[in-house]
Order: sequence, then structure tokens, then C-alpha cells
Amino acid sequence: MSAVTQHLGSMGGVMLLGLPLWLLLRTLWLLHKQQSPRWGRELLLAGFVLFLLGLASQTLIGPRWRPEGMDVLDYAHYRWQQGWGINLTPGATVRAMLEKGGRSQKLINLAGNVLIFVPLGFLPPLLWKKWRHLWATLPLCAGVSLLIEFLQLFLGRSVDVDDLILNTLGGLMGYILFCLIPKKWR
Repeated sequence: MSAVTQHLGSMGGVMLLGLPLWLLLRTLWLLHKQQSPRWGRELLLAGFVLFLLGLASQTLIGPRWRPEGMDVLDYAHYRWQQGWGINLTPGATVRAMLEKGGRSQKLINLAGNVLIFVPLGFLPPLLWKKWRHLWATLPLCAGVSLLIEFLQLFLGRSVDVDDLILNTLGGLMGYILFCLIPKKWR
């Protein structure tokens, strides 16, 4: 469980740093538009922004390694040619985790990749009407995950098609949770 608490702690730190900035920007926006806040919506919107900051903290921010003197594009090209840290075979990482991974690895890599995208399938449909269809929300979740995996190629982090699959599954679970909310409460 210490690995889980470590991830949650690092997410929480980034989220806490971003919260005052979000509150300031949102307040200025509402003042500029001369709108009064609807507090339920504002809480959901703040939660969504904090989720996005936490997601970035776990997928895009963190330790990076690159050979000295090699720029980002050359390094990404080198990694792609060598296949270093890249899995394009669906199911390979999941299978390896289930067969050889420890409990902590399974929890972080498998359950974590699903659970971290549940809010992306749940909150946009709750906040905006245009995301209230599966054909809109599922591509959003898959697209965000694909963008993250692509950027990780340049950041020296692992690139894995199984992450894309698990993230999209998590987004689908979030959308299903949204669908379970009675329409009058949305």
C-alpha cells in the first residue's frame, strides 16, 4: 500500500498547488463575464481541474532520463527505433503483470490505470451536455490516453498500448456511473 499512498501523496501535492491558481482564475473569469457562481457546478468544475492536475502529475511529470547531449526529438526517435520502454502488443503488459508482478505492481499498473480515468468518463458528461453520449465520451477518454502515451515517448517514460486500453476501460466505467445517476440530479 505504500506505493499507492506515495502516488496519492504526489497527486495531492500538485493538486494543492494548483487549487489557489484555479480559484483565482475562475473568480476572475466569473467577474469578467458578470456571472454569479452556481456552487454545485463550481465544485464539480474545481474537482475536474484538480483531477486533470493529478492526472498530469502521475503521467507527464516525474523522473526523466535522457542521454547527455541528446535532444528530446532525437531521444524519442532513438527509443522508437530500439523499442526501448515501448509496448505495442495488446495484452502483453497485463499478462506479464498477472503472471510475474507483485501485489503493489498489479495495484498500481492495472487497477491504477483503470481507476485514474474513471473521473474522465464521469465528470465531463456531468458538467457539459455535449459529452453526455458514449460516442463523445469514449473517444475523449481514448484520445487523452493516447496523447499521454505519445508525450511519454518524449519524456523518457514507458509507452504502452495496454495503458491506453485500461485507461479507456476506466473512462467507460466512469461513463456508466454517470448513466446510473437519475436525470433529475444531473
